[in-house]
Amino acid sequence: MRLEWLKRPFNSVFTKLITVMLFSGSLLVIGISAISWHGFRENQRNFFRNNLAQYGTYLVRDLEENLNLDHALELSRRLFLIIRYEGENNSWQTASGIPPLEKVHFRKWTNKSENPFRLITQSKQPTVVNVLFGRYKRQGVVTVQTNNGRFIFAEIVDDWHGISFALPWIIAVLGLVGLVLTVTWLSLRWIMKPINWLSEGVSALGEGNLEHRLPEKRGDELGNLARAFNRMSESLREMLTAREQLLLDVSHELRSPLTRMKVALEFIPENSSRDSLQSDVQEMEQMVTEILETARLKSEYGKLDRQPTDLGLLIQEACLQFKGKIPGIKFENSVEKCIAQVDVEQIQTVLKNLLANALKYSLPENDPIKVRLRRNDSGMQLDIQDYGQGIPEEEMDLIFEPFYRIDKSRNKNTGGYGLGLNLCKTIIEAHGGTISVQSKIGEGTRFSLHFPNSTSTI
Repeated sequence: MRLEWLKRPFNSVFTKLITVMLFSGSLLVIGISAISWHGFRENQRNFFRNNLAQYGTYLVRDLEENLNLDHALELSRRLFLIIRYEGENNSWQTASGIPPLEKVHFRKWTNKSENPFRLITQSKQPTVVNVLFGRYKRQGVVTVQTNNGRFIFAEIVDDWHGISFALPWIIAVLGLVGLVLTVTWLSLRWIMKPINWLSEGVSALGEGNLEHRLPEKRGDELGNLARAFNRMSESLREMLTAREQLLLDVSHELRSPLTRMKVALEFIPENSSRDSLQSDVQEMEQMVTEILETARLKSEYGKLDRQPTDLGLLIQEACLQFKGKIPGIKFENSVEKCIAQVDVEQIQTVLKNLLANALKYSLPENDPIKVRLRRNDSGMQLDIQDYGQGIPEEEMDLIFEPFYRIDKSRNKNTGGYGLGLNLCKTIIEAHGGTISVQSKIGEGTRFSLHFPNSTSTI
């Protein structure tokens, strides 16, 4: 369960869009940077080398004109360089920190014809210069050989100075990246908001709330999708309303002919045909009653006749109505006395339907049906467990729908018209409770009825 919770954000369209944008942006930046680096590498290299060489020319000339340690110390302080001079008669360096030269990987100046390191002294005579560039770890080193000696320049490696210098830039870059990501996230969230509306709408529609409508604030494709969803919901509501109204009208119209048929049957002599006709009429009358009762309870004008009732005693009486039926019913009551505010007639209908179904789908050799009333933290719970054939898993969510039957042949011996469980669900929900089912093929079925604390007291 925990893994599913962790995977859920990564399966959303929003997260996928963010990932694709970041990945595409990164590839774009890398590609542009690579092309730019490849295209301008040589020009940049020549530009920096020429400027470095020109700068070195002035620096070496300045040192040769003022060949003393004090002047070198001043230059070292201003330029953040360690300067070392090695001459025939004199040698000095401004500070320690020059790496061993034998460990430095040097490269010579390759373009000798354009070598800018040709120093002009006071005598105006050219001084041949041998220049080597190299690095040791992160420290740059340059050696310049003149007729007067060798000059060595090395960078002053100061980690704290580099970090303190780069820290504002790092903070600025991170802040800019964070700002861009935040704006991108908010923009995508706003763009994808209709998808969240649609997801909520589908969930509401799946729960039977046909009055739910999506906001129609957008003029893009997602806004058109929201409007199409609203039209679909309205069409479904109209169709279902028309179907329910048709059932009610037909049920009302059937009352009168059924009554006339019952009266006419009283004048027919008793025989097998009369008994069969009476059974058919009673079955039709029961179906009409269930349809009308379901519609009444769902109506805002349909009210329950609640009365203080001993729920345990009511269940026991319902079980006694099936006394002698095989494989039998066993009632267990763990609550001494439970007074509930219920509609007695409606709850009797629920118990009668559930117990009749449990007996119908049980075999004579099965264990007796177990009926158990117990109290939990949120109220009272009634479990009706049979050990019959069970219900297929793919049909568990459909058995409470009106006119749905597991037996597709519509055989009278295996059930009615598929209205009983729908009526049970309507009655229990009208009492503020819930009904659920658990089943396994070959092991049986358990219906659980929950009555909240607001309807029952000890």
